[in-house]
This record gives sequence, C-alpha cells and structure tokens, in this order.
Amino acid sequence: MRCPRTNIELTKLMVGGIEVFSSANGGVFFDNRQIFNFSDPSLKRALVLAEHLAALPDTDVDLTARINCPKCPSIVMMRRFFTPLHLVEIDECPSCAGIWLDPKELNKIHDNHLTAKEKQLLVNQQANNHGFIHFEIPTNRFSQRGIKKNHNKNTESLVEIALASFLD
Repeated sequence: MRCPRTNIELTKLMVGGIEVFSSANGGVFFDNRQIFNFSDPSLKRALVLAEHLAALPDTDVDLTARINCPKCPSIVMMRRFFTPLHLVEIDECPSCAGIWLDPKELNKIHDNHLTAKEKQLLVNQQANNHGFIHFEIPTNRFSQRGIKKNHNKNTESLVEIALASFLD
C-alpha cells in the first residue's frame, strides 16, 4: 500500500498486536474499525502509536486534497467527522471502511476524547435541544382570496392527517 498524500510505500507496524500502516509523513491507515483500538488516549497502544507518529518528520502536503484509499486505490475516500463534536475530520473508504488519518489527527482525536459520562451528557443535551422536531403551521399558509370554503376545509383536514401521522 502507498501513502495517499505522498505516494510513498506505507510501513507496516504491529502495535499492541494490531496491524496498522504508517506513512513517512506521520499519516496512518487503519483497516476496518481498527481505529477504535487507538482512539482512547488511556490505552497504552494508542499512546505508543501517537508517540511513534509524532517522532516522524513533518512534510509539506496538501491536506485539503481528496485522496484515494491506500487499500482500494481506485476508490476516493469520503471526508467525515470522527467525533460527535465535529472537531476532527477523517478520510474513510466507502468500499473497505478503512480510515486514513493525516499527521496530527490522532493527537486531535486524543485531545477531544470524551469519557462515557461526557458522551451521555452530550447525548442528553442533543436530545433536549435538537432531537425533537417541533413545527407550527403558519396561520397565513394559504391566502383567503380566491379559495373556496371546501378547499380550505380539505386543506385543514389534510394538515391534521399529516400531523397525526407524523406525531405517531
């Protein structure tokens, strides 16, 4: 496999019995779901990998460019947020679910890691603020000019049916 940023051969590493691939510029490729073995900074293997990547020299690469998956070279990786706080954006392959972290992104994940209690508080906060949809039907939704009475009654009935089915 080759680095998607520099096109240099990736180095295979065994960290805590888990195989990952690192680039000479500090990027790292995780196979399907392996990133979760390294995302918690309290895990020794996560710290060991972060120290190894931090020791690698920085190179000047365009981190905004779209990249292809090291494992599936013909597939362009998707950019998505790794954490619910939307602080760390990662590259994920839609084909093999591999994850590419650019230099220093693993450190960002560690810096923004949430404990189980913090995650539960965040879930509760999101449910209270954004989880429930509330909307009101505007009173002036339809102009009264040119609308027959039956049409207005039918419209009100349709709105009531829609609301009832939505709220159920």
